[in-house]
Amino acid sequence: MNISMLVGLLQNIAILLAFTLVYDIIWTKETNFRRLINRVFAGITLGGVAILLMLSPFTLIPGLVFDTRSVLLLNAGLFFGPVATVIAAIISAVYRIYMGGPGAMMGVATIVFASLTGVLWKRFRPDWRKGNNILELVIVSYIAHLLMLASVTLIKDAALRQELLKTMAIPILTIYPFFSIVVGRLLINRMNNHKLKRELEQSEARYESFINRNSDMMFMKDENRRYVVANDMFCKIMKKSREELIGMNDDQIFGKEVADRYRDSDKKVMNTGEIVYYEEVYNDKVTETAKFPISLGTSKIGAGAIIRDVTIKYKKREMQEVLLYLSRLSLLDHDLNTFMEKVHFHMKRVIKADNFFIALYHKEENMYSFPYYIDEYDKGDYTQMAPLEHSFTDYIRVIGKGVLINKETEKRISDTFPLSKFGDDSLIWMGAPLMDSSLKEVIGVVAVQDYHDESAYKDEDLVLFEIFANTIGIFIERMTNIKKLKEAKDLAEQSDRLKTSFLANMSHEIRTPLNGIIGFADILMGEVEDPNLKEYTMIINSSAHRLLSTINDVMDIAKIESGQINIVRENFDIVPMLTDVYNFFKRQSLKIDLHLSIPDDSPRLIYSDKIKIHQILINLVNNAIKFTNVGYVELGYINEVESVMMYVKDTGIGISIEDQKRIFERFTQVDGANKRVYEGTGLGLSIVREFAHLLDGEVWVESEPGKGSMFCVRFKSN
Repeated sequence: MNISMLVGLLQNIAILLAFTLVYDIIWTKETNFRRLINRVFAGITLGGVAILLMLSPFTLIPGLVFDTRSVLLLNAGLFFGPVATVIAAIISAVYRIYMGGPGAMMGVATIVFASLTGVLWKRFRPDWRKGNNILELVIVSYIAHLLMLASVTLIKDAALRQELLKTMAIPILTIYPFFSIVVGRLLINRMNNHKLKRELEQSEARYESFINRNSDMMFMKDENRRYVVANDMFCKIMKKSREELIGMNDDQIFGKEVADRYRDSDKKVMNTGEIVYYEEVYNDKVTETAKFPISLGTSKIGAGAIIRDVTIKYKKREMQEVLLYLSRLSLLDHDLNTFMEKVHFHMKRVIKADNFFIALYHKEENMYSFPYYIDEYDKGDYTQMAPLEHSFTDYIRVIGKGVLINKETEKRISDTFPLSKFGDDSLIWMGAPLMDSSLKEVIGVVAVQDYHDESAYKDEDLVLFEIFANTIGIFIERMTNIKKLKEAKDLAEQSDRLKTSFLANMSHEIRTPLNGIIGFADILMGEVEDPNLKEYTMIINSSAHRLLSTINDVMDIAKIESGQINIVRENFDIVPMLTDVYNFFKRQSLKIDLHLSIPDDSPRLIYSDKIKIHQILINLVNNAIKFTNVGYVELGYINEVESVMMYVKDTGIGISIEDQKRIFERFTQVDGANKRVYEGTGLGLSIVREFAHLLDGEVWVESEPGKGSMFCVRFKSN
């Protein structure tokens, strides 16, 4: 190989190395154009480079030239795919034919073999770059150039073939594969670099998208506490561009007090490596901050932070606490004004409510009253009801939902709802309806307004305000119901007093002549000898006693209902009382036997109302006698450990299980199987039950139809 041949090869190699730089342009194009157009462009470019190579050849003899187009086209097939390689091969082949000479066919064959080898290798070994790519390049390079060497057979002149093999065999099998491998490695490196560059760009794009589309504020500071990264939200809150913020420190952005506080947390993060959490209020916003260490390389530590606006969450938490307090407060006995003062005080914890009022709607008058009205400018007289037609307040009542009204929304509302001016104009007004417990009727409106800040209220404030309105509405309805109940209670108590007074007067007016009738009937019974007159007198006496008993029962029930029963407790022995009841009925002319059962361990003391227990026993014995036609009635008691049980047993008609459930109800009377209608009002056993309960005792019945009954009362013993 002579000097001229070496110079030609070096020129070719220089062009190939330049081609690897052109590859950058082709790669960039591939990311910006459609794939097919990219491939066509790459093929044309490769074809142009091949022509340059053929313009700087080593000429063995005229018409027989050598260059490194095989290196180019082999790598084209390996890296650019079939479309670009075929285009480059066609361009190269056409130009080689155009050059002519005895080596034209060999040149075209070399172009075809090199291109085809690269394309097929890429097709059947698509992952060749991922493994030992140098070995892959060695093998494919030798295959391509062995085929190139074999194409020498296409030269017809034997002497020329012999000279060519003698001169070019070694370069074709050494220099050509070597530079094929070098160019392949350069292209792999550049491909990897571009891949890493693209991944880096994508990573940076994701990073930028992540921090800038995040609703949280994010920033990073270097070791000198200067801002080096700031996302869009942080720039927006700080009201500065990113270019302005980068390089600034907290002293240049905030006041000294705030900057000192941030400096302390920055130092703690950078010195200890710990994550610091804290909550603060900034520009009426409540924020939660997580500050953490950031590695800046070369052992330098900076500070990063994520700041989240938790104002809504904070307000909701405050709202929950306030509503819990107000719900407890509403259960206490407060007048409306006191309750509203407390509501107003606590509402200001979550909503700007310096100007606050409640308007209650009165449907019949179509007017509003103002039980609570606080305003820094409007000092009108709101102690009287006022019509508010076509006002914001009336608009809220009509639509039945909360509304936030500023100058813009006021114009929209006035298009469908004529508005009139009431009071001083505010920059922003927020109102919500007061609903009754059924949530179907608006009973009033609650509102706040601000004269200084048109952005004082947001949509989330309206949601909180409507919750307040619900609580206030429920309390007002409760207060209204309590007032109505008190009025009804007073009316009922007055009615009870009138009823009691009437019954007392009637009792007196009826008892007085009845006692006279009974007294004179007793006298006549002793003096009249005529049997018929005597019987008439007995009927008069019995009827008078029956009427007197009815009056007593009715009076007892009336006293029980009105709570006028006086309990007088004392210690007494029940044996004399039982004996007295027994003797009372024994003196009467009874058709049945009356027994008294007294245990041997008497006397027995109890602490209770003697008169009420005496009446209980009278009613029970009287009831037993009334429903017993044959047999006996037994009165007695049984000693128990801590109580005494008195009973009245009879052999009367008995009571069914169903009737036992209602026997102690008022005006209830159970007839026997003979359907006899018994005398009485049906109040006796009801009075027994009421008296027993008043004396902390219990009463019950045990009975079977046709086998009699046993009524029992139990009281604690002394």
